[in-house]
Amino acid sequence: MTPNLLQILWFLMPLCGLTAGLIVWSQAEDPVRWSLCVFFTLGLLCWSYLTLRIIGFRVRLFNFLRQLLANDYGAGIRTRRRFTDEVSRIEALSNRVAERLQAYDRLRAERVSIQSRAFDLLLDRSAEPLAAIDVQKEVFLLNPAAQKALGIERRNFSFESVLKPDINKEFSELFNAAVSGRKTLTEGFSWIQLPGMSDPVYIGVQFTPLRGRDEAVRFALLSIKVPQAQKKLEP
Repeated sequence: MTPNLLQILWFLMPLCGLTAGLIVWSQAEDPVRWSLCVFFTLGLLCWSYLTLRIIGFRVRLFNFLRQLLANDYGAGIRTRRRFTDEVSRIEALSNRVAERLQAYDRLRAERVSIQSRAFDLLLDRSAEPLAAIDVQKEVFLLNPAAQKALGIERRNFSFESVLKPDINKEFSELFNAAVSGRKTLTEGFSWIQLPGMSDPVYIGVQFTPLRGRDEAVRFALLSIKVPQAQKKLEP
């Protein structure tokens, strides 16, 4: 497929017209030649105007679409205030599309912000030891109840600090099974020792992954149970 087929055809039109005019010119009389000159000049002026208008619009439209794909919904196309034409109407319609997308993006961001604040509030106020897992940012976020149950003051932990230590191998396997598998709930027991903990703790864990439309896990909720009678760590 030729990517510039329309451009080729567009510039081929005046060439065909000029060729046809030259053929007729040699056989035409003087009055007809004058008429040919007038119509050819008018046609060339119209074609030049359309060429400059369409090429300019093409460049602005491509830049506009690139900005939209970059999530820059505040972008727009500069339009004429005088001597408007059909291209001006398309430019105005494109600007309306950008305004609608910008308004939708603001509503979506506001909704996500409210949901995030509501979730943070529920996480903080919950009496059950919980941890929010942001898979994309690779962060564990413990609520106050989980901090108290594990005896630590720190709240945020990276994936590397939690999943890499050998003592947390069973916990890491359960986490990977929850994220990569198809289960809606993954439960088990494991030893865990987070940065700031002097000794490992034997806990019960329950992973609840949240999947997107593509079935990829972007977020998960971890419920932690710390038995009162702690299991002894075998050397």
